[in-house]
Amino acid sequence: MTFPLSRREALRADAVLVGVTAIWGSTFVVNRLVVTGSTPPFLFLLLRFSLAAIFLILLARGRPRTPGLLPDSLAIGGLTAIGIGFQLAGQVYTTASKAAFITGLSVPLTAPVAYLVTRKRPSAENLAGLAIATAGFAVMAWPQEFSGVNSGDLLVLVTALAYAYVVVRLSESGGRHDVRRFAAGQIACAAATTLLLRLAMQPFLGRPEAVFRTEARPLVADPKFFGLLLWMSLAATVVTFLLMTWAQARMSATHAAVIYALEPVFAALLAAPILGERLSGRELWGGAFVLAGILVSELPLSRK
Repeated sequence: MTFPLSRREALRADAVLVGVTAIWGSTFVVNRLVVTGSTPPFLFLLLRFSLAAIFLILLARGRPRTPGLLPDSLAIGGLTAIGIGFQLAGQVYTTASKAAFITGLSVPLTAPVAYLVTRKRPSAENLAGLAIATAGFAVMAWPQEFSGVNSGDLLVLVTALAYAYVVVRLSESGGRHDVRRFAAGQIACAAATTLLLRLAMQPFLGRPEAVFRTEARPLVADPKFFGLLLWMSLAATVVTFLLMTWAQARMSATHAAVIYALEPVFAALLAAPILGERLSGRELWGGAFVLAGILVSELPLSRK
């Protein structure tokens, strides 16, 4: 890792990660359009990562190689693909609101995962900010129909654990590698992992279960499909992985998790005009708590 940094550089990294989270917030809207449309979700994911990998590999030409690049790329890219895959499968058996809430548990899970992996204690301000941001996230995303745990919920919980580890691994390894080559390695590994998942599903596409029926539907390559694919490949993958790889090398995993709590805030803000959904008072209060958590995480609470 390259921190501690100057205050200006640290705030710059924060701002970059906020931008990443804003783009990620849009993916909830895009994924809903994909799942409720005619596109096979896993095939769409494979095309997204494959196209993004091609762009990133071209951008990484001539960049320096560094020791440990492959295992770091495989851990982050592979777990990213597995996390999304488990989330897609879990949504077949649970509601969208429960899936969103359980996925967001990666935010409070990041601190204990970081300690287990690195044995580094998070700062007091980061823990305080994380607690406030988690409370805000819970206010926003707590599903009203949360009455018991089903198999889909457990599948999505794997996603939360995978994402928490990805945040930790990226903060620890980001400063060791060239940003372009590292981002290309992550997405190439994500594409390869998604390909393996899709091939594993192929023999079961004739089965009646919803997850297989959804994946077996024909691909309709219309202008809307290409527009969604380009956004998810270039903006939500190429741009975000370049930016987050750079930014997370300049902050702790716990601090990054506080900022990532903004994702449902941006998702709600974007869903209002695009999907016609109205912001509720609960969402407004939750968003305010998340913003307060980010501000608290910037305060010098720890004794120097």
